[in-house]
Amino acid sequence: MSAGRSGKTRSSSAAVVDYDLIIVGGGLAGSSLAIALAGHGLRILIVEHQEKFRDRIRGEVLMPWGSLEAKRLGIYDLLLERCAIEAAYFSSFTNGSAPVVRDLLATTPAATCCVTFPHAEMQAVLLKRAETLGTAVRRGNAVSGVTFGDLPRLRIGGDAREFSARLIVLADGRDSRLRSHLGFQVLHDPEQLVTAGMVLEGNINCSEFLAREARPTANTVNLFYDPAGGRMVIAMRIAPRRNRIYLIYHKDVLPKRLSGRHSVDEMIRQLKAVGAPGHWFDRARQVGPFASFDGSHRWVEDPYRDGVVLVGDSAAATDPAWGRGLSRTLRDVRLLRDRLLESSDWRSAAETYATDHDDFYGRMRRLEAMQTALLFDRGDAADKRRNHAFALFAGDPTRVPDALGLGPEAPSDDQARARYFGEI
Repeated sequence: MSAGRSGKTRSSSAAVVDYDLIIVGGGLAGSSLAIALAGHGLRILIVEHQEKFRDRIRGEVLMPWGSLEAKRLGIYDLLLERCAIEAAYFSSFTNGSAPVVRDLLATTPAATCCVTFPHAEMQAVLLKRAETLGTAVRRGNAVSGVTFGDLPRLRIGGDAREFSARLIVLADGRDSRLRSHLGFQVLHDPEQLVTAGMVLEGNINCSEFLAREARPTANTVNLFYDPAGGRMVIAMRIAPRRNRIYLIYHKDVLPKRLSGRHSVDEMIRQLKAVGAPGHWFDRARQVGPFASFDGSHRWVEDPYRDGVVLVGDSAAATDPAWGRGLSRTLRDVRLLRDRLLESSDWRSAAETYATDHDDFYGRMRRLEAMQTALLFDRGDAADKRRNHAFALFAGDPTRVPDALGLGPEAPSDDQARARYFGEI
């Protein structure tokens, strides 16, 4: 697909540039940013190297706080119309405890719920909308080079020509090649959790209600947790007859990672052992890719430099075990959108966005570290601490930070950690 004629615009310093914004990556981050900036007279180019988005094992749920970000960016209704499903409830099953079903619309600060969808279809819907709103899109060629500067430049494939912009946005994922090429240092935590994910296709609904009375017009995200086994399962319907199910476990629980068709039977055995109902596997089959990946945090401190800014997973990737990656990406997009619209000095705006990003990502990293330690650490001391904390939760649920409803606004400071662990 051709980018078409770029035209020319002038920057605040009166230099002629090809585009106001060039975005590398046409997925959730890149397309949402273009959509959010539509109608402001900006010339935007998205460069997406895939001719067609492929199904891979990656996030397919927005948490309630992420749904709020989608509404703020103007993409929520579009997703519901084209590919998404609302899950108004969140059901948790912990071995040895009564199930807990949370009405998200009634209990979250903004009365929002989870939203699920097939990832590749979501990407296609958003990129098409960005193009319809006037964004130039060029697909099928990778970006071969980016140059920093007052007017950063970008080269596509083997083209000799460089395109200039007021700002270049890297939205090309957690394994961004350009990020490394440009010298952004990627930090990472040690591996703690492993996530295995697969799709079940057939006459089942992994968003069905398994506790209390059935609610035929509503969906729930189902979570099963096995404290003694260091395992957790998250399951949801993402489309008619199509469901995504994840097994999350401490890295020391299984001797080898589950991946490929030869591991499907073991995956199903593990899922059932944690609590997933057997009829899901009797009536459906595994389709598409099946693999495992580690969940260590990866991030860039200060994700802006000299005309180039990072958003989404290229800026920072949280542990996929907690399902917050897409919500975090939309928070990035909204923060950058707001800063760019506040000021004509985009360099200053991007620097402020980077500070905003580091602040909320740091809070998310602390929050997830708390949850990982309490729920998944192994050994007698960890079991004792966990049992003590769970007993306190039963009498005072406010000890548990509301990460589902608040996201990075959930308390994660030293006092919150001490209350969560039952130390105070």
